[in-house]
Formats: sequence, structure tokens, C-alpha cells
Amino acid sequence: MSALRLGILLAALALPAAAQARPPAPAPTGQHSAADTLRYAVRAGETLIVALPATVGGASARYEVDRAPALSWLVDRSFMWRTLARERGTMPVVLRRLVEGRQPETVVLMVEITS
Repeated sequence: MSALRLGILLAALALPAAAQARPPAPAPTGQHSAADTLRYAVRAGETLIVALPATVGGASARYEVDRAPALSWLVDRSFMWRTLARERGTMPVVLRRLVEGRQPETVVLMVEITS
């Protein structure tokens, strides 16, 4: 094994230990707070359709997209995503929930794409 390959292998083996040695990231500050993580599964190549809650604590809620994959869209409270046949794994979709009288909340849809 060449010295370069050995060095790369040793560096790769040290990465998990280095990641654990880091102090935890500070909690986010500002107007957004973690609200919900919702989990869904969809087969690759099929369309995921999620109906988001209309009310939270009795107050009307609306949603905005913070981060979403290509071929996805939000219409009112319906989130739709046309997955590709080659996609696999768990992908996050980050939405912002707006409820009158409250700070914006983050809603994460964890979507598992299966074969």
C-alpha cells in the first residue's frame, strides 16, 4: 500500500473519532424554534403527498418552504414531491410553520425513499 493511500485510510478512520470529540453545536437562536419532525416513506419514482395540519393549538397555521428537493412544491397545506426512480435514502424537507401570535416554527419532514 502506498504512503498516500495509507495516509488517506488513516485520516478516514480518524474522522468519526474527531467528530465525536467536537463540542456540541450551540442551540439555534433567533425567531425559529424546532417544532416537529414528521416521518414519511415513499417508493422511489412515486409521488409523496402530505396534508399538513390546518390548526395548531386552535390557531390557523400556514406553511412556507425553507429547504426542499427538486420536483417538490407546497400548495396551501399540501406538500407534494415527485421522487426520481434513482433516489434512495432519507431526505429532509424543511418547512416554516406560521401561526398568528407565535414565533415561526420549523417543521421537518424526514422522507425515506425506498426501492
